[in-house]
Amino acid sequence: MVLLAAVGAGLLVGLALGSLHIYRYATNSPFFATKTVNITGNVRLQRDTVLDLTGVHPGDNSLAVSIAGMEKSISQSPWVEEVSVKRILPDRFDIRLKERSPWFWVRQEGLLYYADEFGRPIAPVESANFMSLPALEIQTGAEDLLPNVKKYVAELKGNAIPVDYAAISWIRLSPGKGVEVYVESRDIHLSIAPVDWSANVNRLGVVLGDLARRNELSLVREVRAADGNVWVIRKS
Repeated sequence: MVLLAAVGAGLLVGLALGSLHIYRYATNSPFFATKTVNITGNVRLQRDTVLDLTGVHPGDNSLAVSIAGMEKSISQSPWVEEVSVKRILPDRFDIRLKERSPWFWVRQEGLLYYADEFGRPIAPVESANFMSLPALEIQTGAEDLLPNVKKYVAELKGNAIPVDYAAISWIRLSPGKGVEVYVESRDIHLSIAPVDWSANVNRLGVVLGDLARRNELSLVREVRAADGNVWVIRKS
């Protein structure tokens, strides 16, 4: 029994030493040197930026790289919503990203930020990543409208109203007027009550279309849809 125990212990030690030797050999072998890093899903993040976040360089041993560490490092970018990294032996990594989509500009602590569909800041607006978007303002007392902003924008982008979404300078959530929109190209202010939202949008679209056919949009300062009615306020 003692002899068997000694033999077993010797085998275990031998296997451990052998495994350690194989691991050391593999993690230093040029056969596993990184040659390719494929990146998909990046729209706003440049490839070089993602590579810098990974910390992986050509020639690095692929077995010595921590997949969890790579994913954690890439996730530190404010633009990254989801990331997965797959090691393809002997010399490749596949990185798949899902980026956060900017819908608005929002002002926070004196700085302008890109924000997602719920008005949550993503990253500062900079010349290197500039994208023109409507500014979003949330007035005190209108916070309960914020969860529906995505729905509001979807209908504003649709065909319900004859307004190019790209021409909208700002969207304001107001406790008094609901969703306020300023169309810079027309110099016109629109406001839509959130109660019975879709019907209000359709009514607004009908009135705007009628004003456009009569070439009277340039005379209008504000159009408001609420409570089943539409009010048109002309410029003084």
